[in-house]
Amino acid sequence: MTADDDFHPDENFPDDHPDNSDSDSQKAAATKFPSFDAWFETWLSAIIARKLSSSAGKNRVFCPRWFEHPEVVVRLHALWRAWEAASAADDGAAMSGWWVHHADPQLRTMLDAEHGPMYLCSRDSHQKTPPIRLNLAQAPAGWFDELND
Repeated sequence: MTADDDFHPDENFPDDHPDNSDSDSQKAAATKFPSFDAWFETWLSAIIARKLSSSAGKNRVFCPRWFEHPEVVVRLHALWRAWEAASAADDGAAMSGWWVHHADPQLRTMLDAEHGPMYLCSRDSHQKTPPIRLNLAQAPAGWFDELND
């Protein structure tokens, strides 16, 4: 493929295309939970117990409207995918590894009331947290040209 060729995702990445041979039911059968939200609502949110702050910016926080924080959703989705892989693994230590290498660091970041993605929220209230791009200057044209070669 050259730079002048048209890119056709269905030809280059058939497994990522919605019309691939795997149906949703086959994918769900390969996982313990049929969806990310099912895993979060019935498993993770049921077992995680942390002291949460009623004041924004103090201690730990998990926003009641967590699903309105894109970074939190992406992090939790990644945790679900890693959890599914660990639960399917033949290695008996895989779940312990999931906690140590995935859940613990992700939860530390997400629940960090001072620096985490829900820093404006408390356990009782939601505040929209703006993405960092709203505070960034745009790089001058051509700034990254040598990196794209």
